[in-house]
Amino acid sequence: MKIVKLNDSQDLAERRKDANSMKKTLLDNIINQLEADLTTLRRAAAETHKESTAEENKAESKYDTRGLEASYLAEAQAGQVASLEEGLGKLKSLTLTEDDDTVTPGSIVILSGDEEYQYLLLPAGGGILLEYEGEALTVVTPESPIGSMIIGKAIADELDSEQLGMVFISEIY
Repeated sequence: MKIVKLNDSQDLAERRKDANSMKKTLLDNIINQLEADLTTLRRAAAETHKESTAEENKAESKYDTRGLEASYLAEAQAGQVASLEEGLGKLKSLTLTEDDDTVTPGSIVILSGDEEYQYLLLPAGGGILLEYEGEALTVVTPESPIGSMIIGKAIADELDSEQLGMVFISEIY
């Protein structure tokens, strides 16, 4: 990830344009990855459903639960498909803002302490690890422990977390 620093030769409007371009690129990559995951999951759910209703999986005795187990798995996979579709809808409708004063969905946040941590706060896709121009960052959602800790915060706010220790928000893009 390219961290855009404001310097004498670069005005605020240019910095915001660069940051929004970076966020748009990252968001597009996440959407593409989740769409590929959705295709794979739909295929697996269809196969599992087919297996759960197949003739060879009909119970041969009261202790034979192959078909029942396959139907439970198919139901769970269908739920995952619905959840992923909902998350993709949220990501596709997300409007990236130029607000670099407060952490909101779509913000890139850098936490500093003993180490530096970079996060992209999004409504879906939590846990995805990204690399942009040699820099790593992690997608977090507002429901995650780190996401819930940073949303609504501002630069210089201090945060104490079991996972990260004492950190502060050093940058928001």
